[in-house]
Amino acid sequence: MKIYVTSRQQSTLDLWARLLPASTVIEFVNEGDRRVHADALAMSGVWAFDRYGGSPNREAAQILSNARGDGLPEWIVVPPFRPVVERDGSFSIRDDFEEVSPAYYAVLESLRAVKNEFGDSSSVALDLAMLGMDDPRDESTPASVARAIEAFLNE
Repeated sequence: MKIYVTSRQQSTLDLWARLLPASTVIEFVNEGDRRVHADALAMSGVWAFDRYGGSPNREAAQILSNARGDGLPEWIVVPPFRPVVERDGSFSIRDDFEEVSPAYYAVLESLRAVKNEFGDSSSVALDLAMLGMDDPRDESTPASVARAIEAFLNE
């Protein structure tokens, strides 16, 4: 599977390129220079649900059809949130996910969903702005995503 990491900020892409594993399946693309033609685009539900349908799901990534003709890929992947449990009327992160980074879980489950739905020859764009991960000063998010991609590539 081909993984595109996209941003319009070169400083963000430089940071991610430094922290993500060196791999021929990962390509960093400045969308100010060129557009990516991927099978699927990973996008936060905040942006996706109103446009493409669906609703929040903590257990699995969702693949939504893009029939809008808006220039984005035909499929939108919405990452899941970490699973929660209800305790005494309030919700908290499930104990076995407390130490799991939200970015790690979101990206790993999104990549798995794309592979399961479209196979090994598919491609996915991780649009950092649309995932809320486009901060050139944040090293913890790309470090978490790096671990997720490594885990995915080793499955």
